[in-house]
Amino acid sequence: MGSVLGLLAAICAMAPAAPGAAKAAILHRYWPLYPRPKTLVVVRDVPDRQAGMVLHTLAGLVAREASRGGSEMVWCDLDHPAYLLWRREMLKRTGAKAVTLPLWEAVGRAHARGVVRGYILFRYDSSDRPFHQPGEVDASANVATSLCASLGAVAVPEGLEETARAKGLQRLLDVRGMTEEECFDAYKARFSRKVLAMIDPKVQECRAEAVAAGAFVMSREGPLYDKALARLEPDSPILGWGIGDERRLTEPSTRWGAFQTATNWCLNLPPLSTEAPGKGFTARSLQPRPARGIWGLKWEDDVHYAAFVMSDGDNVQWLMGNFLMGENSWWGSPERGKAPIGWTICSTDLAQVCPYTLDYLRTTAKPADDFVLMTGGYLYPDLYGASRPSAGAMRTHASRMAPYMDMSGIQALSANFTEWDSLDARRSCATMAAEMPGLEGILAFQYSPYTAGKGQVYWVRGAKREVPVVSARYAIWANSPFPNDGGPAQVADWLNAMPARGPAATEESFSWVIVHAWSYFRPGAAGGAPEPALGTEPGSARGMAPVVWCAQRLQPHVRLLGPTDLLLMMRLRLRPAETLAPALAALEKKISARPATTATRASSASLAEARARLAAGVYRECFEAGKRAAALLSGPARRAPDSRGGIVGSRGAAAVRAGSARVAPARPSRSAPSHLRPVGRHPGPGRSAAP
Repeated sequence: MGSVLGLLAAICAMAPAAPGAAKAAILHRYWPLYPRPKTLVVVRDVPDRQAGMVLHTLAGLVAREASRGGSEMVWCDLDHPAYLLWRREMLKRTGAKAVTLPLWEAVGRAHARGVVRGYILFRYDSSDRPFHQPGEVDASANVATSLCASLGAVAVPEGLEETARAKGLQRLLDVRGMTEEECFDAYKARFSRKVLAMIDPKVQECRAEAVAAGAFVMSREGPLYDKALARLEPDSPILGWGIGDERRLTEPSTRWGAFQTATNWCLNLPPLSTEAPGKGFTARSLQPRPARGIWGLKWEDDVHYAAFVMSDGDNVQWLMGNFLMGENSWWGSPERGKAPIGWTICSTDLAQVCPYTLDYLRTTAKPADDFVLMTGGYLYPDLYGASRPSAGAMRTHASRMAPYMDMSGIQALSANFTEWDSLDARRSCATMAAEMPGLEGILAFQYSPYTAGKGQVYWVRGAKREVPVVSARYAIWANSPFPNDGGPAQVADWLNAMPARGPAATEESFSWVIVHAWSYFRPGAAGGAPEPALGTEPGSARGMAPVVWCAQRLQPHVRLLGPTDLLLMMRLRLRPAETLAPALAALEKKISARPATTATRASSASLAEARARLAAGVYRECFEAGKRAAALLSGPARRAPDSRGGIVGSRGAAAVRAGSARVAPARPSRSAPSHLRPVGRHPGPGRSAAP
């Protein structure tokens, strides 16, 4: 990114071809790919955020030098289980040797090598304004960070200037009166057009990546934000997270064809970005679960199909940290695996800035875990690129996401719209469906309320077939004012009341429930209904536990599936001919590639029966015959590791079936000290508010 990193940023890794593809797909890189270092300088015991500014801008300069042929990287030490794991894995994979140094020795080491030429003096914002909240802002830290790359300087606050001088550094610039606007107007030619950084001047994190990428760093929305966004290339990422209201930060970036990444509490992105997907990491290691097909489903009558999907998976810093470990609410929850769940994830970003995360998801996933791509970043598809209509930003973005979806085995997309069923929304969905041949469906929700669509469905023409766009019917959300949002017990009651349509499935036979990741509930006493709670209340929980509490209250006719299987089932039941024909063609291709055996002959016979049933329009019998043909090709019958899973209790069936589960009883603070806390979304806590 920028002229120095342009070559590296343009490097594209080759991913293994999807089944039937003629050649490997090219993975577009939004983020720089750095060479493997020989030495990792680990800096620990940094006393405060002002010293942290020195450390993080140092790390960015050293990473920038690595892209020119340098052999070192700097690691900002953190005693968090996820980052400790990422460092161990990074050292193992790269073979780098770790050397631990105090901050100013690390600065001196880089200065002696000519990497650090001096320092830029700034004034730290020491106001009592909470992180990422509006108020009076001294932005000189951002001005300094913006200019570090071009000057070869570390950013030094006033209180540490004497220390910097004592270490032999010279002042190269004093920006203590310069505004972000003045910096942009005077120096914009120096800044990358491939990334923009939004960082609270009080925050030290994320500055290493900003310096390494040569990004302009700013803090708030307003006229300058629009000028900086207009200068970006279409379909570029926003590094970090800014100050102010979530929608007022995201809507302008969306209109200019850029997407938010919520990377503001991320650490050590350059040393974690040395492995290219498909090369340093094989495609399989980045595949949270293999792609699924219809033959793992179970055709049933008199049931209502439902799926749970966790919100906020576009949040890179959360996925790299507390989502996985550090707080046992989501992936680390002891309840995970007891009910099917779809996890929205930002796999396109993670595959580039921390592929170790995707590898960890793969190795620790359970059969009940499913994965959904969160639109490749936080954006509103119905507005994407609206301020530059000729750029085709949505088509570019969708075409870049498709190879990542194929590589990761993800077939479902979750999208956040300003108006989920507007003409612009429908156009954007049609664009995504056309550019993503493997897409099975789009799970749509609206910025406010998430459940505006109340389960309604529309279909758009994709690359080869129609693709369903399914709105969220209900939300598990504490204290929401909206009529389709409620607690675990209320949502269970609503699902139990949904009609079971007999053999004639309709769009009302399917529901997906979005689970607000930051809403706390406490379990009801003696089997009573769970109630909204504050996080400080004993026994309160968020994330996976409320999903299980809801699932335990479902009646036997409610069939829980993972979201991918829900979409596959919708296609099978609502578009049977269009769905069965290509599935049978794929089976025929598999059979023809196998040597003639008893199994393949039997499979061919079942396939012939399936084709006859399809021609007659007898779709259930066609499906059953096709399923037999697929099973014969797969060998001895085994319990398939389906994505559904399930739990069993006194009000439900006593078994979990392949293809379904009968289930019965059986936004964190961006202002908090921890850089790994998650964030919420309207109308709950904002990305910068306490959860």
